[in-house]
Amino acid sequence: MNQTRQLFTRLQTFAILMIAAIGILAATLASPASAHEGREVGDYNLVVGFLREPAYEGQLNGVSLVVTKATNDPMEGYQMESKEDDHEAMGDMKPDSTVDVITHGAVFISPGIGQMENFKFEVTEELSGIEIPFHIHPGNQEGIIAVSTEESPNGEDQSFMIMDGQLMPAKLEVSVGNTVSWMNHDKLNAVVMSGPLSSMSSDMTAMMDNETPSVTAEMSISTNRVSGLASTLQVEVTHLSTTVSRAMPLIEVYQDPGHYVAEFIPTAPGDYRMRFFGSIEGNPIDETFDSGPDTFDTVIASDAIQFPVVLESNRELQNATQGAIDGIEELENNLDSTASTGMIIGIIGIVFGAIATGFSVFAIVIAKRRN
Repeated sequence: MNQTRQLFTRLQTFAILMIAAIGILAATLASPASAHEGREVGDYNLVVGFLREPAYEGQLNGVSLVVTKATNDPMEGYQMESKEDDHEAMGDMKPDSTVDVITHGAVFISPGIGQMENFKFEVTEELSGIEIPFHIHPGNQEGIIAVSTEESPNGEDQSFMIMDGQLMPAKLEVSVGNTVSWMNHDKLNAVVMSGPLSSMSSDMTAMMDNETPSVTAEMSISTNRVSGLASTLQVEVTHLSTTVSRAMPLIEVYQDPGHYVAEFIPTAPGDYRMRFFGSIEGNPIDETFDSGPDTFDTVIASDAIQFPVVLESNRELQNATQGAIDGIEELENNLDSTASTGMIIGIIGIVFGAIATGFSVFAIVIAKRRN
């Protein structure tokens, strides 16, 4: 029986390692998305989500945190003015705006948009005269909304189309009062988020190449990312339905200052909580972010992406294997119990047999004496 138990244990270990390896390979080949929740906390802006989204059970993933200064932003105090002759440029900068068009999700962020669904954003007065860059995941398309200083009393709709990894058009000229919508014609869910795809867009680089002194000086600050927090900040990850939690250290991503990650493999689907605690530049922090439809991705069961055969998940395999082991142990116990009972009965039988034999011999002796 011990050999049978060892065999099941080895099979369980092998199966778990194979599932983990498949998950890691799939995660490595997958490109990261970016449906995150942004929030201002004191003098800082925190953008939180899973490192790779959509997030699937059993695949390597992790916590993603980007920290930037919410005040004294290098882009703060400037707004965009469109250039009629250059639709690709972000435009000249002029003072008197506090709209943050650089930080991801600071102006708008959509939930996941399914096929033939749309996301709408109303252009308000404070956006007048600004060009708002945005990007779309998972296709990484980029576009620009150029807001005119003139109002549109009719509140007309202006539309982008997401189709086959493309964005049409790449730029829209709109007015205050218009509603901008993104219609998803792609089979994949899409997330629309304000801000350039990278911390420094190609348009910003082009302006620096033109050696505009003020822009070059401001851009050298790397959009005010806050670096060096790995030693002062931690994250506690909790699986909400089971309340199982674990504190993890944060690591700053190489050549991506202000971006911190804590990698792990989510082994159960559902919503997760990410609680950041510690300090940022000496300022205490304790902020909680929960996944969900209006924030960042819920972990999806792995069978959603399995084809053509749906495999048992790591969790289900462990439960099934453990159940088999428990059954074998119970059988062993029952067999041991049955063997013990049989031995006792056998001993009792031997004793009674010996007694009966003794009586028989005694009776024969008595009978012979009488004869």
